[in-house]
Amino acid sequence: MRDPIVVAADQGRLFPGPTGAPMTVKIDGTATGDAYSLIEYSHAPGAPGPPPHVHEHHEEAFRVLAGELSLDVGERTLMLGAGDYAVVPRGAVHRPYNAGAVECRFLFITSPALDGFFAEMADLNAATGGNPPSRALMELGARWDCVFTDLTEDGRAATRMVNEPPPA
Repeated sequence: MRDPIVVAADQGRLFPGPTGAPMTVKIDGTATGDAYSLIEYSHAPGAPGPPPHVHEHHEEAFRVLAGELSLDVGERTLMLGAGDYAVVPRGAVHRPYNAGAVECRFLFITSPALDGFFAEMADLNAATGGNPPSRALMELGARWDCVFTDLTEDGRAATRMVNEPPPA
């Protein structure tokens, strides 16, 4: 029998998330046999989040800790407040973001584990100043079951990946 995994509030693998805010992987795929990963993240007020995307072989579950998370799923927009949960099923185009005026903190679980995707995304964002070309996003997504559905033809994400206000 394996020992339980305990992660203190101030522990975990910390790196810049897709929108530039600190992301903390609390439980990674190594610890779960790649069954899932548990990640803590936040979006600043007005943060647009990642471009809309879809996973054919992964679910994502969200639990809001503070603030309000906007979550586009298909044609619907869900507004999740502190304590609320949502599960995005496989095959659903989605995008989490913060349309509110205060920071939103949340946990999300990816099943199977996707923490490796976020680590590679952090490297890609660092190498491109937070504005990765669509070809690089498509290649990364192809390796990790993350298909971005809203990329511009000039090679950029239509929704910026860095933590800044949406374009006017």
